[in-house]
Amino acid sequence: MKKFTFTSILGWSVSRYDLFSACKRKYYYAYYAKHDPEIELAKIQRLKNLTTVALEIGNIAHDVIRDLLKRLQVSSTPIDHIRLKDYTLKMAEKYCNSKEFMEKYYSQTDSISSEEIGLIAYQAVVNLLNSERYEWLNSIPLDKRTGWIIEPDGFGETRIKELKAYCKVDFLLPLDDKAYILDWKTGKKDEQKHKKQLIGYSMFAHYNLGFSTENITSYIAYIKDQYQELAPSISAEEITTFIDTVKQESEEMYKFNVDIQNNTPLPKEQFEMINNGLCRYCEFRELCNI
Repeated sequence: MKKFTFTSILGWSVSRYDLFSACKRKYYYAYYAKHDPEIELAKIQRLKNLTTVALEIGNIAHDVIRDLLKRLQVSSTPIDHIRLKDYTLKMAEKYCNSKEFMEKYYSQTDSISSEEIGLIAYQAVVNLLNSERYEWLNSIPLDKRTGWIIEPDGFGETRIKELKAYCKVDFLLPLDDKAYILDWKTGKKDEQKHKKQLIGYSMFAHYNLGFSTENITSYIAYIKDQYQELAPSISAEEITTFIDTVKQESEEMYKFNVDIQNNTPLPKEQFEMINNGLCRYCEFRELCNI
């Protein structure tokens, strides 16, 4: 897998641009907190690190699946569901005890149940284990599982037409001359956004691992309520459009840099605060007096 020398210039990602589009002030707090002349960095960082029940369900499910796939790489022995459930609940307790929840910080609830969070995450994992997809993974010969890339380290840095981008895959499975990419989702379906992510993952596999785009198949796996896959066909035209989109969106974000190469932002007041219906879900709303 390709490695990249560190550069300060910002890197495009679906999540970064989505945040940029939603609210410039939130984007500022998320990426440029150290430049804020008014608010202590520790305060902004505390708010940035707030988690939510939904986020932790996803984090726990992802991490349990990561561990199960690493196990599957070396063994096809059946899963002990009693032990798996206990493992998931212990992970939930550990995660919930070590993090601060936005729901509690903003007095939306008095308590957070790690057991409830763990049980929902466990069911999401069970949905995967009961799926035809897991059955297929389990049918792959052991000697062809060694190249699996499971939750790789780092942020999935790649290049899209020489532009820095981040497209971190959950699971990439090379098999013969093909690559299969799976991304787990415990949230709501968003086919347009998720297809955009899938194209980014395909570009990652193409640039970082050398697979031809026609030999890459990407899936979004929705696992919370039941197992469902989204596997849209991606045309050559859509890849070209995607490349143009990454360039355009990167340039939009560059315009909020006074120094693009060093990723130095314009003054805070240039990042407009958008007061809309989403503000009540924002971890930084205290800073905007909302």
